[in-house]
Amino acid sequence: MKVRTKWVVLALCSLTIVMGIFLLGMQSYFNNKEIENASDQCYEIGGTPEVESDFLAMNYSFECHTDENS
Repeated sequence: MKVRTKWVVLALCSLTIVMGIFLLGMQSYFNNKEIENASDQCYEIGGTPEVESDFLAMNYSFECHTDENS
């Protein structure tokens, strides 16, 4: 393999890794914003939000408990 080809392959692999990290970060960011927005709406109706999430909020569950739910 030529030296130039090795550099191209290395650059493509690096770009793929950086893009993967970027996409995971964006998904985590928008999931956190969604949880924040849902919590704010829950507080507006007088409820108490209950959120369970894993690392980086990739998977989460959300419940809003109000007096009506009790």
